[in-house]
Amino acid sequence: MSKHKNSLPKSTELNIALIHGWGMNPGAFTQTINELDVQLKSQFGEESSRFNVQNISLPGHGDKHDLIPQPYDLEQIAINIGAELAKNSIVIAWSLGGLVGQYLASQGHPNIIGLITIASTPKFQMTQEWPGIKPQVLQMFMQQLTKNHNQTLTRFLAIQMMGVDNAKQLIKDITKAIEVYPAPNIEALSAGLTILQDADIRDKLQYIEVPTLRLYGRLDSLVPHDAVNQIQKLQPQSKSLVFKHASHAPFLTDAKVFCQHIVDFIASVAKVTK
Repeated sequence: MSKHKNSLPKSTELNIALIHGWGMNPGAFTQTINELDVQLKSQFGEESSRFNVQNISLPGHGDKHDLIPQPYDLEQIAINIGAELAKNSIVIAWSLGGLVGQYLASQGHPNIIGLITIASTPKFQMTQEWPGIKPQVLQMFMQQLTKNHNQTLTRFLAIQMMGVDNAKQLIKDITKAIEVYPAPNIEALSAGLTILQDADIRDKLQYIEVPTLRLYGRLDSLVPHDAVNQIQKLQPQSKSLVFKHASHAPFLTDAKVFCQHIVDFIASVAKVTK
């Protein structure tokens, strides 16, 4: 595994690869991409033309609605996503997508030069020694999924925005954005919940060599604040930042400030100068 290079030639094209979370699709990042475009142009001028944005669907979601890897597990999803990543990719991955991003980075994927996780963790389900989602919550979603998956996704969105002042409007906005794409495949939703229940890659974080920025919401009940320090201990060279008034989707609740941190990270990784 090769060490990360500290700088890239100015002529090098850079890829910003976005990976969404469970039950969502690339539409979730519509606002983020627009804001990133504005800030990249503002900060880097003509240099911003070096950046390409790649908005990737998880298998069974978005434009991959009919693609269901067998088995549908973390490794197979990572293989699918990893095959799409262009050279010199800075991966920005949310929730379940963040689990995939961490896995790929820990495997030393040759095209990844930086990793940003959003409201993500190496282990989602709570255990006696690890803060996370209560097992009964995930079990409830699994049971509800078989009855009415649209209602299940609506409830999941509500949990993601819990405690946020303008939660109703944010849910309305993201729902409108994701409805541009096909509804997620029920098989992918079920298998994705199983991954959230079972996946544990805590022992792999030590192998992530690329610069890593971890972004969290203080009000997040899916990735509790108590997990932040524990994750930091597993990857001490990473940087963590907590948005005080955000829950599971800080890129929506704190869009401008969130994107500024993204742009600053991109600049530091790629050594981009105006």
